[in-house]
Amino acid sequence: MPFNSGIFLFCFFPAFLLVYFGSPQRWRNMLLLCASVLFYAWGEPRFIFWVLGSALLDYRLGLAIASSRLTHERKVLVGIGVCANLALLGWFKYAPFAADVVSPMLERLGSRPFSLAAIALPIGISFIAFEKITYLVDIYRGSGTPARNLGTYLLYVFYFPKLLAGPIIRYCDIQDQLSHRTVSFEDFRAGLVRVVVGLGKKVLIADHVGHYADQVFACNPARLICTEGWLGVAAFTLQIYFDFSGYSDVAIGISRALGFRLNENFNNPYLATSFTDFWRRWHISLTTWIRNYVYIPLGGNRCSTPRSYANLCICFLLSGLWHGAAWTFVLWGIFHGTFLVLDRAFWLEWQQRMPVVINRALTLLLVMIGWVIFRARNMESMDSMFSVLFSPWRAAEANVMWFSPDIAFAMFAGIFLVYLPLARIRPAAPSMPRWRACEVAASVALLLLVIGRLAVTSYTAFLYFRF
Repeated sequence: MPFNSGIFLFCFFPAFLLVYFGSPQRWRNMLLLCASVLFYAWGEPRFIFWVLGSALLDYRLGLAIASSRLTHERKVLVGIGVCANLALLGWFKYAPFAADVVSPMLERLGSRPFSLAAIALPIGISFIAFEKITYLVDIYRGSGTPARNLGTYLLYVFYFPKLLAGPIIRYCDIQDQLSHRTVSFEDFRAGLVRVVVGLGKKVLIADHVGHYADQVFACNPARLICTEGWLGVAAFTLQIYFDFSGYSDVAIGISRALGFRLNENFNNPYLATSFTDFWRRWHISLTTWIRNYVYIPLGGNRCSTPRSYANLCICFLLSGLWHGAAWTFVLWGIFHGTFLVLDRAFWLEWQQRMPVVINRALTLLLVMIGWVIFRARNMESMDSMFSVLFSPWRAAEANVMWFSPDIAFAMFAGIFLVYLPLARIRPAAPSMPRWRACEVAASVALLLLVIGRLAVTSYTAFLYFRF
């Protein structure tokens, strides 16, 4: 039941709000849990029991870890929990890919080749598994405590706004909010405005530019010229940002309307001046997770310089694999890890001598090159796309792609919004009530545009559902 579907916008969400706010405070967590389980089961009924069973195991392990006084026993318990979650993630997401890698090796040793059929991937499994791991590890480290009851823990796991595509949240960050929260009118208003903004990003910008990006990346390279290739890459660069940040806006907005405060997941990433800066701004919850639960345990930057560089590469190799089981994702992770190492080695120091605008432009260009790797279907199509992008003199056969006015307008709107923060527009304090009124009016107009667009187009899933 995606946020941009009619069943969510016109049935589930309005009905849930009416029942939720019309019920006594003591019933609201149970209502929210029931709604969250229904939300997940609506799209993935056959996987609900996998997630429930895994959550029950984690809950019991969390209690056992907290009550144990033996260090060895606590390590075994947290190890069981982490391995169980990684095994669940590994089977559904990586088993066919691993079989394709291992089978040729075994064939060379004389064994018969084998393969696994594609396995249906439970929606949001990567986000769910990472959150469940943080719960157990935080209890083991003493930085978190077990949920006070099973219902509270299940609500943390299934909480529907962040369930399918994050942001990744730690239990200790919302523990108090799960037990007690209040909602002011300002919270409710600001939350719904944020929801509308997120839907606008997805429906009016990401989906529009995504049509052109899909055409370019699906086109026979022999029919593409350099300018069309770069235009397609620019379209995907805008698509993935407005699609994913749009989802995060909706999740954060719904949460605020319900009394929760989730951490931001994006902070104008295309204004970054380096790869280090980019990863402080892009998918912040994943970057934070990797730092706290992979990079620091590996030794972080407390070890030798070569080892810290290796730790960075390992972390971003895993980040690439987290996004999907394909060599293109592995290469994308290595690509970003390499530039982060270069940042630490010399680039951050060198770029201090250059204007900020040059640093921003160069970083964005390299990020766009990384998106080519990320978006390509396989290594062959990636090579073909790079041959198009870096061969401005090549001729191409005729194609039937049409860069329509609505796509052009969506791209210009996306670029405008990307660079709007540089204008630093702030309303004066005395005009704040008028500003709020204008904000609400603009939100209503934006919502009508979103509804109108959804009424005349087919449904388009959020990109990160596949990860």
